[in-house]
Amino acid sequence: MRQMRPWGLVVVGGALLVAGCQIIAGVRTDAELSQGGGGACSVSPGCPSGVCQDGVCKPAEAKCALDLEPFDILTSEDLGGHEVDTSSLVLASGPDGVFASIIDKTASRLVIGTVHEIGEPAGSKAEFPFTDGAAFVTGRESGGRVILQGRVGYEIGQLVFPTTADGVSSEGTFQRFPALAPECSSPSVATSMAFVPSGDNTLYAATCAAPGGSTRALVVGGSAEPAPTLVAQGARTDASLNVRYYTVTNGQHLLLLDDSATGEAFFRTGASRADLGVAHQIQFSPSPDEVESFFGAFPLPDGDGVTLLMVHLVPPPRLTLSAEVGVVRDFLSLGQVPPPGFTPVFKLQNVNQYNPPGPVASDGENVYLTLVPPPGKSVSLGWFTRTGENVLPNQLIFSLPDGSSAQILGSTVAQLGVKLLVAWIEQRDGAYSVRGQRLICTLQ
Repeated sequence: MRQMRPWGLVVVGGALLVAGCQIIAGVRTDAELSQGGGGACSVSPGCPSGVCQDGVCKPAEAKCALDLEPFDILTSEDLGGHEVDTSSLVLASGPDGVFASIIDKTASRLVIGTVHEIGEPAGSKAEFPFTDGAAFVTGRESGGRVILQGRVGYEIGQLVFPTTADGVSSEGTFQRFPALAPECSSPSVATSMAFVPSGDNTLYAATCAAPGGSTRALVVGGSAEPAPTLVAQGARTDASLNVRYYTVTNGQHLLLLDDSATGEAFFRTGASRADLGVAHQIQFSPSPDEVESFFGAFPLPDGDGVTLLMVHLVPPPRLTLSAEVGVVRDFLSLGQVPPPGFTPVFKLQNVNQYNPPGPVASDGENVYLTLVPPPGKSVSLGWFTRTGENVLPNQLIFSLPDGSSAQILGSTVAQLGVKLLVAWIEQRDGAYSVRGQRLICTLQ
């Protein structure tokens, strides 16, 4: 296992799309082009713009216009003037709206608000109390229900709110999955989780550890499974046990795992859960000093693979940090050094000017992410295709007025019907709120 240098611990874990970024991929030369009259092109899906320029595919250009002025999704009054968990903001997309949830740390409750695609943006709100802690990592609207997946106390499952004409109902219920692995039972608790739909059911992977303990365990289970399966267990510092993403495509399970404390990234794959016991390291270089970590993974539209987003850090004297995007259909190819098919889309020029991006959103073809650059006074949006074509590099979406004492503490993005919603957490004089901006975006 790698021994990280002190400087490596500062920037691993999603430092990209920052002040000082340089686009290093934009013109794709691998698209299939047929130059015709007027410069028109007949191109493969790898060239979204459909335009020839000097014999290669001209990059598509995106534009995003503000649909409304910024608005409150959850006010400081909704949150009781309390401190929130700034890592807990989750957006759940549905056909006509988005539901934004966050955890009120002081009152031990989850608060959720509605954002409409059309008309007045803010809709109904609700809350759900808990006593032993909670964490949610993903959400969606499906069949008239808002579903947030994670844990309440020690139990892994999903928090469900029915929807109403104005958004979300106040009648939230937690549906625990059938069984809890002994490795995830008190005093151990799930410290990281990943969920994936499987027909009418849900599969999950969880890393569980006791507070202050020296070991952790990796388990997989599901909403219809009689009991979870123990995949592996070992030292608390073992990065191959810390799950980040889970997907099942073409009958193949894929677990992606990493740990910013060690700077290592791993994958586990196989046709069944019994095949996940072996971890394989992902390396862009054989050098033990270089660092890899994940910041997103999405199934391909045809279900035959995944789009994988990774960060690669090269140590001094060539100090660079780049974001790599790859379409992966053969999961075992991730074990090659470097793994084939990855395209660098961003390069960091100044590693002191960074902030991790918010959770990434994707429709299968396009990838969206947000950034709050230092000093925490603005929110930017980035948009690129799954094949690495950068179509909207770091567009400013919102900024606080000059001289404002407020701080922006985190952001994320979701699809809002045919629009996008960018949401962020604001702190002003000790009070927290969740605010948002609707965007109308086009690709030309």
